[in-house]
Amino acid sequence: MITSMNITASNQDLDRYQDRADLRAFYKDKGIDGLELMLCGAEEIPPIVPAEDVQGIHLSYFSSWLDFWREDWDALLAEYGDRETVRTVYGGLERDAMLHRWEQELEIAQAQGVRYVVFHVSECSLEECFTYRQKHTDEEVCDAACEIIRALLSDKPYSFYFLVENLWWSGFTMTRPEITERLLYGISYEKKGIMLDTGHLLHTNRSLRTQEEAVSYIERMLDEHGELCGWIKGIHLQQSLSGEYVESVIANPPKLTGTYWERFSQVYPHIFQIDRHRPFTAPQAAGLIRRIHPKFLTFELISCGREEHSRALREQLEALNQGGME
Repeated sequence: MITSMNITASNQDLDRYQDRADLRAFYKDKGIDGLELMLCGAEEIPPIVPAEDVQGIHLSYFSSWLDFWREDWDALLAEYGDRETVRTVYGGLERDAMLHRWEQELEIAQAQGVRYVVFHVSECSLEECFTYRQKHTDEEVCDAACEIIRALLSDKPYSFYFLVENLWWSGFTMTRPEITERLLYGISYEKKGIMLDTGHLLHTNRSLRTQEEAVSYIERMLDEHGELCGWIKGIHLQQSLSGEYVESVIANPPKLTGTYWERFSQVYPHIFQIDRHRPFTAPQAAGLIRRIHPKFLTFELISCGREEHSRALREQLEALNQGGME
């Protein structure tokens, strides 16, 4: 099993380190093998990142993309306001623009020889982030995602695993085995699989209040998936018990006003209130790792600085050790 910590190509993450050696020492000193990198629009792996240690690349994602893929301009203008904003968000006005961004990242991943890439299968407009009244079904989102994935991977000699990640909006949630199966069997790529995000799975059950309840819920979803669990090749290990907060927002959702970017600025902090990416400190989390036995384990944590990140990683590693993982 290969372990990684998440990092982005943003200055907010990279400025924490003096140079490549400093960054490498940060994770190697904790016994972590390497990095899962999100490029954030960068056209190459930043020089400060030890490229040889990049195990996986987390592909760019759009919270809302289905209307663009379907070229539904009535829906797009209702969401974004004007065509120039659509162009800014997706990199163009034709749906090939969205594919182009992913194609560039896949080429970087292949050239670098990474072991896997991660692709979100989820759809949610700004308003839906607060109301949880989804306008698209899981089936619609997964079927369209399969069209995109086939367009990206068809006849390409890629050597990495292509792993689909669960979220809690419409799409792939890892709560409906029939949807998981529909998604996987809609992807014509030999090295396909699942990147199970434990925190995202927890957001599908707003009644959870403790980490012990959280682990039990994940175990139940695995039980329901049965043999499909064999497709889980990686885990994003994190937890966030934000159900009480979400329930309060759904009961009294704010009315979003202004331009798309003004409304987006209201949504962004809300998402981080839901998806906090904190370490599992319950030793029972080690049992999840043993049960799944993934090829890739990423400690996907959010922090405000280097010391906080270091502390969170050590808390996670200590909990796993307490649970019997070496």
